[in-house]
Amino acid sequence: MSAPRVEGPIREGVRMVRRLLSGQRVEERLAYEANDWLMRTMRKECRRPSVTAVHAYEDCSLWQFEEAKRRDLACIYDMPIGYYPAWEEINANLVRAYSDWLPPGELASSHYVRPVQKRKEMALADLVLAPTDFVRRSVHRFVDKEVKLAPYGVDLDFWQPAASKPTTGQLRFIYAGQCSLRKGIPVLLQAWLAAGLKDAELELVGPWRLAGGRQHLLPPGVRLIGPLSRAALRSRYRSAGVFVFPSFFEGFGLVLLEAMACGLPAVATNATAGPDVLSEESGHVIPAGDVEALVESLRWFSRNRDRLPEMARAARAAAELHSWKSYRRCVSEAVSAFA
Repeated sequence: MSAPRVEGPIREGVRMVRRLLSGQRVEERLAYEANDWLMRTMRKECRRPSVTAVHAYEDCSLWQFEEAKRRDLACIYDMPIGYYPAWEEINANLVRAYSDWLPPGELASSHYVRPVQKRKEMALADLVLAPTDFVRRSVHRFVDKEVKLAPYGVDLDFWQPAASKPTTGQLRFIYAGQCSLRKGIPVLLQAWLAAGLKDAELELVGPWRLAGGRQHLLPPGVRLIGPLSRAALRSRYRSAGVFVFPSFFEGFGLVLLEAMACGLPAVATNATAGPDVLSEESGHVIPAGDVEALVESLRWFSRNRDRLPEMARAARAAAELHSWKSYRRCVSEAVSAFA
C-alpha cells in the first residue's frame, strides 16, 4: 500500500552537522528539536481523511495524539525503551551509588527530558508496542494499558560471523554502546577486576560518558576503543569471543542482537532483550547490577572456552529468528484492529 512520504532533508542535514560539532548536552537539545518538528508534521498529516490511527514513538507523540483524540482516531504508542517512571527510580539509585563516576556537575539523566509529556502521551495511548518483556513490565508497573510485543530485528546479511576465527590466544570480551551509568559500565569494570581472568581482555566500544578521571583508571586488560563505524564494529565482533551487555535499563539493545548475529555468545542483564533472545545454549542472563553474577559469568566463559564454537552457532541461530521482516509482521498484527 502506497502512502505519502514527508521528509525534511535540509533541516535534518543541518541538525546532523550541528550534532557532529557539539557536545552531549547540545546533542540532546537537537534531538528534542527534531522530535518537535516530527510532532508538528504528524499533527498536520493526521488530519487527512484516510487516516484511521496514529502510530508514533515516545517523546514525539503528544501533539498528534491530542489531534487524533479530537478526531476520534486511535493512538498507537511505540516504546523503544522502558517506561520513564521506572527509569526515574533506577536512576536515583544509580546516582546515589555511583556519584563519583559522574562528570562534574552532571546528572545521569537528560537536561531536556520531558517527564510530563511522556505521561500525557501514555495516557492518550490506546495501544502500546514494546520490543521486550522488560519494557512491557515497566509499563504495567505504572499504568493499565494494553501492551503488545514487537521484538526488533537485525540485518542478518550485514551482521554475519567471520568465515573462520582463531582458536588460540587471548579470550576477548567486548561491549558496545555508550560507556555510561545506565549501561552498567561501573559494574562491568568492578566485575572484571574481581574476576581476575588470565589470558583475557575486554574491549569497550563507544563514547565515554563518565567522569574523565575514570577513563584513565581502567583495570588491567581493559581497552577503551571509542565509537566505530558499523563495518569496524562488525570486524571487532568477528575477532571477539563473548559479548557483554550489563545495562541497567534498555528497550531492547540492538547491539546484543547484532553481536549474536556475528556469532557471539553473550552475557546480558534481565533489563535488556537478553531474556527474550538468549538461552543456556547461547549465553547467560543475569540480574542487572549483580556484580557477583557477572563475575561468575566472566569466569565461566573463561573456564569453558572449548564450548564457545558451539555457543557461537547457537547465538547465530537465535539471531536468525529476529529479522526485520518478523518485526514488521508483529507490528502489522498488533495494529490490524485499528487499520
